[in-house]
Amino acid sequence: MTSPHLKRELGLFDLTLLLVVAVVNVNILPRIAGEGWRSMTLWLLAFVLFLIPCGIAVAQFGKRFPGEGGIYIWTREMFGDFHAFISGWCYWTNNLFYFPSVLFILVGVLVYAGGTDSASLAEGSNFIAIASLSFLWLITFLHIRGLGVGKWLNNIGAFGTWITFVILLIAGFLMLRRNGVAATPFELRALVPSFTDYGGFSALSIVMYSLVGLELGSVMGDEIKNPEAMVGRAAFWGGTISILLYMIGTAALLIAMPSSEVGAIQGMMQAVTTVASALGASGIIPFVAILISTAVLGICSAWMSGAARIPFVMGLSVYLPPALGKTHPRWNTPYIALLVQAVISSCLILLSLYGTNVREAYEKLLSSSVVIQLIPFLYLFAGLWKLETNRVWAALGFVATALGAILVFVPSSGVENPTRFLLEVSVSLVVMIGLAVLLYFWGSRKAK
Repeated sequence: MTSPHLKRELGLFDLTLLLVVAVVNVNILPRIAGEGWRSMTLWLLAFVLFLIPCGIAVAQFGKRFPGEGGIYIWTREMFGDFHAFISGWCYWTNNLFYFPSVLFILVGVLVYAGGTDSASLAEGSNFIAIASLSFLWLITFLHIRGLGVGKWLNNIGAFGTWITFVILLIAGFLMLRRNGVAATPFELRALVPSFTDYGGFSALSIVMYSLVGLELGSVMGDEIKNPEAMVGRAAFWGGTISILLYMIGTAALLIAMPSSEVGAIQGMMQAVTTVASALGASGIIPFVAILISTAVLGICSAWMSGAARIPFVMGLSVYLPPALGKTHPRWNTPYIALLVQAVISSCLILLSLYGTNVREAYEKLLSSSVVIQLIPFLYLFAGLWKLETNRVWAALGFVATALGAILVFVPSSGVENPTRFLLEVSVSLVVMIGLAVLLYFWGSRKAK
């Protein structure tokens, strides 16, 4: 079936900014910084074992198969329709868990715009639910309106991300001059990952997960100007900028406050508040909160727009309802896919908060997203191996990704009920994969 016409809106600058916004998730930093200085070692390991192989694979496949669909199309060309469906399904559905977790961070940061007295609002489940749903549907409407409009959320988010990291760097530098590394004492052995703290194992999975995103631009291949040339160049610049920002931001957080006190949801603003109070500059807290909120909003926007292209392309085949492949008659956007995505994410926001606190809900959503997200990258690196052009990097990427998918089942220290956590993450994986298999064979029978 012929793809509906999509406008080519994205140049190299837009695409690089989109990748930086997609890869650099400021909401992940507090979770990683909570591991202390060994998080720097984890960043380097993930850079070599995951990000470099991923960049190579994106550049290779972006040249060979530049059309709309990205990793879904690449898997189909290398392994056939069934594996492509599983890959595309996982790439899409992991985001349905991811969007709520990012929105929780967004709301948790934005409440500081009213000053430190309003920070406690983010602890209320009802407030988090209403605010998260409002932002979810606002972003969805903007992307239905058109990528030419929605991309400005991505671009503004990229600048917000850079400014946020500049602020973190300045704050870390000022605290370093004032107190040294007293907040989180540094020594060489602190860089070595612990093999006795089992909660630290899951951190490697989340570090690799946080580097996912270089392939996102290729998902919108039919909307990129000269995609054969742009995809590889944008992946190089986006990946390089992203890893530098991550390591700088993590170090700044560790210098600003003890790693044991960094909260998973409000950790960024906790650090800013600590530094601002120590320097007598509490007046900047609302301003910084708005900047960080802008960056997180851009992250959510980038992934919502990119992820919706997967069910859009799959809807053009027989495996998902063909309505998902429809474009808006006026704005030429995959509006049905965007609406379906928003409805499911809305349900997950409400379900995740039922009977639990906000932090527990965040951990469940993040872990479920991680394990489902890493499955398409097993296909990506297996396909790179099959191309016989970069087999060493393909093997490194595949083994690291498989290890990350296993380690995500190890609960972090912030999980109060490890058994319940393991059960819920396992059920999420089984349900999503099982549903994908059923949909595929139902679609195959319908086609016959």
